[in-house]
Amino acid sequence: MPTLKMPLEREWTAGVKGIGIDITPIHRITRLIERYDREALNFLFTPGEIDRCQSASYPHQFYALCFATKEAVGKALGTGLAGIDWNEIEANITCDHLTVHLHGQASIQAKRRGVSGWLATWCHWDNHVLVHVLAQ
Repeated sequence: MPTLKMPLEREWTAGVKGIGIDITPIHRITRLIERYDREALNFLFTPGEIDRCQSASYPHQFYALCFATKEAVGKALGTGLAGIDWNEIEANITCDHLTVHLHGQASIQAKRRGVSGWLATWCHWDNHVLVHVLAQ
């Protein structure tokens, strides 16, 4: 009988610099969006995120995805959002893809950790969104 050889852990994690996950209730973000004007939202979201969310079929869900992406990226960097402005992490969402773009201090922190790219996925259920990111 052939022997089944399991790959070593380092083979499975080769190239992964960090993992982040976040679950965000959509209703929490809905209250935030309804409370503030666009100028105030610019502290949390990039102008591109605001435009994409406002034009989406489900704007509050897309805002929640952007918010959860920022939280997950902070966790993957190992620093949370300390020293990073919220709008320095940008999520670009399509129906089946999520891409992450970093600016300013977020980009600098990622480079310091050897992060050159991101793999990001998302899903939603029962008025919640979940975002999972791998820093590579």
